[in-house]
Amino acid sequence: MKYENILKHIGVLGKFQKILIAGFLLFQLPACCQFIGQVFLGASTDHWCKTPGIADVEANCSSSLGFENALECHADEAQKNRSIPYEMDSDGRLVLSSCKRYAEGEGGSEVNSSASSDVIISCDSGWNFDRSQYKSTINQDFSLVCEREDLPGVAQSVWFAGLLTGSIIWGSVGDWIGRRKTFFLCLIGVSISSIVTSFSPSFEVFTLLRFVTANCCYGAFLMTYVLGSELVGPKQRVMYGSVSAMAFSVGYMVLVCLAYLIRDWRDLQLTMSLPFLPFFMLFFWFPESPRWLISKGRFGEAKKILERIARVNKTQVPENLFDEGEEKTKVPHGQTEEKVTTRPITQLDLLRTPNLRKKSLIICYDWFVVNMVYYGLSLSTSALGINDYVAGFVSGGIEIPGILLSWWMVDRCGRRFTTSSAYTTSGVACLVTMFIPPGVARAVVAMVGKFAAAAAFNLIYLYSVELYPTVTRTMGMGMSSMVARVSGILAPIILILGKYWYPLPLCVFGGSSVLAGLLTLLLPETLGFNLPDTLEEGEQFGKGAGLKLCCAGNTKDDDKTVKSPAEYAALQTEGNPPNDDVMV
Repeated sequence: MKYENILKHIGVLGKFQKILIAGFLLFQLPACCQFIGQVFLGASTDHWCKTPGIADVEANCSSSLGFENALECHADEAQKNRSIPYEMDSDGRLVLSSCKRYAEGEGGSEVNSSASSDVIISCDSGWNFDRSQYKSTINQDFSLVCEREDLPGVAQSVWFAGLLTGSIIWGSVGDWIGRRKTFFLCLIGVSISSIVTSFSPSFEVFTLLRFVTANCCYGAFLMTYVLGSELVGPKQRVMYGSVSAMAFSVGYMVLVCLAYLIRDWRDLQLTMSLPFLPFFMLFFWFPESPRWLISKGRFGEAKKILERIARVNKTQVPENLFDEGEEKTKVPHGQTEEKVTTRPITQLDLLRTPNLRKKSLIICYDWFVVNMVYYGLSLSTSALGINDYVAGFVSGGIEIPGILLSWWMVDRCGRRFTTSSAYTTSGVACLVTMFIPPGVARAVVAMVGKFAAAAAFNLIYLYSVELYPTVTRTMGMGMSSMVARVSGILAPIILILGKYWYPLPLCVFGGSSVLAGLLTLLLPETLGFNLPDTLEEGEQFGKGAGLKLCCAGNTKDDDKTVKSPAEYAALQTEGNPPNDDVMV
């Protein structure tokens, strides 16, 4: 019996799956905080040189100060104005320098008020920081300003390098030792590294620990996503993927609220790391994927797990759980029976045959683009010209309607058309944003781009799961994510280069996203079809598919039964008669 038919008997979304998925969704909250956390951990603040012999001046003035304190604050501000020279900023305004000071202030000597007679030098005694909004950030604690101002971007690139290695390692490990063991290995790693990060004594230690956190956090996230998709029916996969993406968006808004309440980066990092610990309780509920066990020929273990799911769901496992020859081999329709190969399957198998290669390369490019655009827009919210917390909260909140719209459209217009539209919309919004000055209007258009990018991110996860065969599903997802993390490494660098040519980031984000939307139209439609299990099914699925197959009605025959991947290829290319064991 085919796996989808087994799920129909034991429950495509019963009590067992609901409890497990609830745990997976809660895991998204601390995971998202780690993904987006550096927006607040490394927030930029005003800074100026310390001057030896003159008391430190910290900008903590507020209207609530008493009269005497207000006078003292104003005196300190006047002292700062005498010790720091003025310079022109990028907008042509006269502002106090962030990286220069008057040399005459050394040794406690009197500071001259005449800039023309003073010698200006670089900050050689450290910096004072404006702590009115952030009590501390990594930029303040590790002096990541002036000549070191690009290092926070480097740290963010290292974070994405951690995601890259996590994609390479854990995707393959998940297909090797299983989803369950891989998840708990990653959970141990992310719990330890993220908590220790809050005690980092230096920028180098902070960056290294963030690398480890990224590596393990993504591995755990990938296992929950793949397992959740494999435990529910075809229609419920869309629901699970969309709700999972919305949980990530909720995590983004939770992060903004935490950052608003906790202005010290070490306390914030610890607060968003401790919630990983309760997830070790999933050890007693987290099953291995029955679909993965079946693909590995471990039918006895798969049967026990299916019986456990049926017991909790108050259903029954069918008597003829597996077909007679299924435990020996799985053969695509129209081919002769062979012994199952013992050759280990690798990512290269996704590139060996032409149809799988085409699909894999397009999926990888789509992942590359959506990751770059999503995180590029997320990390640059402070450049929109509005309050950091408002911009962050709106940026997270705008994702939810984008995901809901993609959820509604994907079962009506198909995976291909909906995904292509999301990419194209995001790209056009980014290109339009280049011509709008900072402010509310720019923020609105940028949020349209974020809206569409969030929808595209949700859709490409679902689309990839449905296109990759079971035997390489986590491996394929890992490979796609690996490519995406390369763009994640590049995104902060592209934002840094924006200071040399301001429109560059939006030009890159917009142009690449529009191209991704066009390439997505070359992928086959997956709406209404069961997941391919073997490499052979993956290669046959979608061969010769035309652009007309983009809507739900085009994926089904007159008999209203859903066709398997092998039948789909036969019907679209050679007109062969369908197989007898039609999958529902």
